[in-house]
Amino acid sequence: DFSRWLSPGDTITNAEGAVAHCAPSGTIPSAAIARLLFGDTTATAWVAAGAAGETAIVTVTVTTAAGRRKVVSLRLRITE
Repeated sequence: DFSRWLSPGDTITNAEGAVAHCAPSGTIPSAAIARLLFGDTTATAWVAAGAAGETAIVTVTVTTAAGRRKVVSLRLRITE
């Protein structure tokens, strides 16, 4: 939820996502963004696949009607 970051009246107009390399062995993680949706104040990414024990960095970039961009990344450990 980006509502605290957004300026009054501004809304999210686009969202993009990516999964970066961060597997412990240096291999490319098999996790991928299966679906990415956004609304006026939110962006939601569904991550699919991946092997237990892998670690991936999931990054979502949102763009607003006012032309602002925000990049959010998180480290995701695959458990199942």
